[in-house]
Amino acid sequence: MNDDPRILSMDGESSAEPRESASRPAYKAPAAEKALDILEFMAGNPDGVTQTEISLGLGRSIHEIYRIIQLLEKRGYLVRAPRSDRYRLSLKLFELAHKHPPVNRLVDAALPAMRALAQDSDQSCHLVVLNGLQVLIVVQVESPLPMRYSVALGSQFPILETSSGAVLLASRPQPDRDQLVARLLAEDPQAGGDDLAERLADIEAQGYEMRPSLAVEGCTNISLPIRDHTGTTAAALTVPYLPQTHARFDRQTVLRHAQATALEISRALGAPDDAGKPAGRS
Repeated sequence: MNDDPRILSMDGESSAEPRESASRPAYKAPAAEKALDILEFMAGNPDGVTQTEISLGLGRSIHEIYRIIQLLEKRGYLVRAPRSDRYRLSLKLFELAHKHPPVNRLVDAALPAMRALAQDSDQSCHLVVLNGLQVLIVVQVESPLPMRYSVALGSQFPILETSSGAVLLASRPQPDRDQLVARLLAEDPQAGGDDLAERLADIEAQGYEMRPSLAVEGCTNISLPIRDHTGTTAAALTVPYLPQTHARFDRQTVLRHAQATALEISRALGAPDDAGKPAGRS
């Protein structure tokens, strides 16, 4: 067995340099840096981009990134539609994230409680986390009724088009919230509308949002924060309430069920009982 550690670059070239130690500066990995730059750039462009657009966006030549793009496509991180030159991210990073212990813990804690919520409310429900300037669906449980509203697992949506996103935004510390709002408005000056500050303040005061969906007419979003052992909001639980003849419960009853479920999941994650209490409540 060869004990001489070697570093294999993404370009397929090996280096005979020994493993770094605490007394030596960290080695540079230009190929890895290019790959990460590409993935991070792609995450902000859900509609897909060409190699030229990646090159311009990163300030690198096509020659610098061509082989990295080909490798990322070969490994399944990037995909192209048939007869298209536009690349977009696949769901492979989402799949990898689900193998990560914190995400596993969130899903494991939430799934049994969400299944019970769906049965007890006659409504579908889903769990959402922040992902850059979007929200990502990480758990989805269907209503037991034949007619239902649900979202696809792994779907992503702009933060302010969803109650989940507004709840996650309102739950962030003020400096982080301000920075994220500034980024959202830089992308879309009309994001959130004129009542954004009032909307976030209402969520903070109430501890939830219940309002008509901006995307689906007739649907009312009921969304609440899920907190972890530090009291930090880790996710949002949302019930897209869809009234129908055979549903047994009204919105206020479903809201109470959802509040109890959010508290149950938060406690399973180790959240203190007083974490995230709405302002003005004891």
